Amino acid sequence: MGSGAVSDLVGVVWWVGWLAIALTVALALQVLVMRDRNRTRERRRARVFATWRPLLFEHLLGGASALPPLPARDEEDFLLLWNQLQDGVRGEARARLNALAESVGAHAAARRLLSRGTALGRLLAIRTLGQLGRAADYDDVARYLDERRCYLCLAAARALMHIDVRRAPDDVLQRLPARPDWPVPLFATALSEANPERLGAQFRALQGRLSPAELVRLLPLTSLLAGPFADATLADLLTASVDPEVVCAVLRAVRGPALLDHVRRACTHPVWAVRTQAAAALGRVGGSGDRDALLALLKDRQWWVRYRAAQALTSGRFGPVAEIVELADRLQDRFARDIVAHALAEERA
Repeated sequence: MGSGAVSDLVGVVWWVGWLAIALTVALALQVLVMRDRNRTRERRRARVFATWRPLLFEHLLGGASALPPLPARDEEDFLLLWNQLQDGVRGEARARLNALAESVGAHAAARRLLSRGTALGRLLAIRTLGQLGRAADYDDVARYLDERRCYLCLAAARALMHIDVRRAPDDVLQRLPARPDWPVPLFATALSEANPERLGAQFRALQGRLSPAELVRLLPLTSLLAGPFADATLADLLTASVDPEVVCAVLRAVRGPALLDHVRRACTHPVWAVRTQAAAALGRVGGSGDRDALLALLKDRQWWVRYRAAQALTSGRFGPVAEIVELADRLQDRFARDIVAHALAEERA
């Protein structure tokens, strides 16, 4: 390699070294600037909280002292504090906080955040509009049910329930099947304020359009329905469905004796997973008359069926433990005796 080539290589290395140093310095400066911004933001938030917390508590308790103006730069921090307090109050106290928020322009601030804020700002705006409960805001909040980000969808669902508790459940239910990323238990919590009978009617109207996989996923919603509506919905599914996964999911949802006839029939289902769930359901809602069916399941060829039957029998609902052990011995089946002993050992552990 000639001296000219060596010189060029040294020059390249030198410039690369300086570039690396410059990038390192730039990154360090960026970190310092971000830390300074965060400290400034935290100081401003602490100042806003110190100003408004005592005023909010005073009005919460019925006071009526004069309120300072709310500068635009403090709106987001005020809304954060206000929402934190709203989460812990009900009834008249909530109405007082709403009146205070309206008087300082919180609704207009939330509308601005909804249209121009960051994702977290929009989340705060959705929660605020939900707490204020103006019917005119419904459609603008409902747009966020179709958001890609699940946390905004959940916030919108909860807000809509506050704005219009009759209209919101149907809008949420219609979207649930098409959004596998939505965690059903969290959206069930959002829907828990709906009228159980109306929600039951809406769910039953929807279930005919669901695939077996969608039905299984959405079945936890039946826990929100009024008792008769829940039982009727589950009975329809147990009667009409031939999909073992759906039947298993329905049996897991059984919590009352109204469906006992369906559960008893499932004890002889050809699919062992269904028999397993039937044994477990009998253990939850069965009576003394179901003891013979559970004893028969102790001799099932599948271990899990025998195990759930033994758990049910040794729960105390079907007679004294000594009597259950004696009845298992009379079956003259080694697997039946072993699984009862196994269940009892787990119970005592």
